Amino acid sequence: MASIYSRNGILQVKYKTHEGWKQKSTGLTDTRKNRASIKRELLPALELHLKDKAQKEDQEPIEKYANLYLLKKEELKTYWEIHKRVEKIVKFFKNRDIREIKVSELRAWISTFDVATKTIKSYVVDCKGIFQTALEEEVLSKNPFVHIKIQKIDKGSKEVIPFTPHEVQCILEHAPTPLKNFLAIGFYTGMRSGEILGLQLSDIFKDKLSIKRSISKGIVSTPKTAKSIRDVPLFDVLRPYLKDQIKRARKDKSIYLFSNNGQHLYGVDNIRGTKSYGVWSKLLKELDIAYRKIYNTRHTFITAMLKSGELSVLEIAQIVGHTNSKMILENYARFIKGEHLKIRSSFNPFFDGDIRGDSHGDTRKI
Repeated sequence: MASIYSRNGILQVKYKTHEGWKQKSTGLTDTRKNRASIKRELLPALELHLKDKAQKEDQEPIEKYANLYLLKKEELKTYWEIHKRVEKIVKFFKNRDIREIKVSELRAWISTFDVATKTIKSYVVDCKGIFQTALEEEVLSKNPFVHIKIQKIDKGSKEVIPFTPHEVQCILEHAPTPLKNFLAIGFYTGMRSGEILGLQLSDIFKDKLSIKRSISKGIVSTPKTAKSIRDVPLFDVLRPYLKDQIKRARKDKSIYLFSNNGQHLYGVDNIRGTKSYGVWSKLLKELDIAYRKIYNTRHTFITAMLKSGELSVLEIAQIVGHTNSKMILENYARFIKGEHLKIRSSFNPFFDGDIRGDSHGDTRKI
């Protein structure tokens, strides 16, 4: 509501805001013509402005609570992944008033995602967190995302296909350095890509590698889980590759095994390149080997160790940093199908040490 009145012969405008009543001089003398002009032009424009301002001041944009939610996540290793998702959420909802957003809108949006179920669930978790923050700030009376559930989406999940021994040999023979040395570490230790990037010269011992850190997107952090901080055996076959990379690191005066001008790498893309134009994809294409992610070196190591029979499943789990053997059995058991039949017929389970025979032994029926 706005009105006009005269003070000392000068017309004044009086209007109300959320802060109370205010008044301003128009600078116009109190004449019938000026009063008519103010009522016809100034007052309607002023009232419209006040209305828009009041609406904006009453808004509770989702971005406000998204930022508060992110503050709670600053110490997490996955902060930048969460930050990226939250930015997309705010953009999708066009930074609208959080009180107007419905669960059905999120459902419609994520139904268009062509990603893994795990990724979709991460978006839902972030939405829940943003709205929970608004609830804690007493802007909402309830969190509409609390009961939302995402059904597992079967998009024909890609099966783990390890490299064959022949493929491993070809790759290591033809890969350029430092990619060759990086791959050798992956193939012969089962280390995650970020863990390899995190290796420092001080982590390399005569008979083992000590895994204490991981690097992803330029951030140096501890490995994935508590079990991932571990020591892995150093096989003789890996030593030449390791020796060559140590020489390169010392030349660059770097404490990290893999570096760029002495500084640790930003991420695995610095080694492999992108999928479309990188050294890794180009190498596989030239060798006529089906494309797999570079992470597949880890799957290949686990499979090879299982088939070798040298170590128990639990021991392999400890080497690769799994919390228990369950994940190994669930994901890799199919690769050792039939291995149990290679046991020697002369084996005595109570008085014999070596239970495995020659894998090329007699397979004739009795």
